[in-house]
Amino acid sequence: MTAWYENTFGRDYLSLYPHRNDEEAERDVSSILRLIDPLRGEPLLDLCCGAGRHLVALRHTGFTHLTGLDLSKDLLAEARARLDAESMLDIQLIQADMREIPGSDLYSTIVSLFTSFGYFEHDSENERVLQSAYRALAHGGTFLLDTLNRAYVMASLVPHEEKELNGKRTIIHRHITSDGLRVEKETRITQPGSPETTYRESVRMYKKTEIEQMLREIGFINPRFYGDLMGQAFSDKSPRMVFVAPKAAR
Repeated sequence: MTAWYENTFGRDYLSLYPHRNDEEAERDVSSILRLIDPLRGEPLLDLCCGAGRHLVALRHTGFTHLTGLDLSKDLLAEARARLDAESMLDIQLIQADMREIPGSDLYSTIVSLFTSFGYFEHDSENERVLQSAYRALAHGGTFLLDTLNRAYVMASLVPHEEKELNGKRTIIHRHITSDGLRVEKETRITQPGSPETTYRESVRMYKKTEIEQMLREIGFINPRFYGDLMGQAFSDKSPRMVFVAPKAAR
């Protein structure tokens, strides 16, 4: 059976999130630079890089050794076209599962942005993502994880939404699973002359303490957490959970 993320992250995905644009990526990168101040000349991995908008923003701020990893061939093709158009030919793109990042002790910084965590059905598989990032991170490096704040999602969920995007009618249904652990989303897209397309998303929502415990057990030291990429203090009302987790130096 094909996993939901293998179907959802295709070319249609980009049209569903038009607000996730280059301007937002530039703001995200500016916030990241203030939050963790990674060295521009050291290797940085954008884990689940999608269409590469953060890679472009990172290069614009002076990063010289950039790699993007994603599972989606379609999104990586979009990323390659975007990078080539910007003459950023040296930025490496890797198609791989985030649970199996190739190599070890490679990257001074790994960033995981815009909820690329919690995709897998079993907690052990989600933990493998953190383990994989730990292995790939160089000693003394930093892992930044930007993910959902469970309390905020449960308090602010919009169950039903309809909108028109580029001539397509989009109907979205969201719900929390009965155990309160996952937020699930069904998106139906219709347009004249084409069959209806349905995409599904299902993301495990963790408490701050759960992720913090996993990070510590894996070996990360003194993880810090924030309510957004700008470094605001975390609370139940924070829109995001952002973890900054260092790997000990040798």
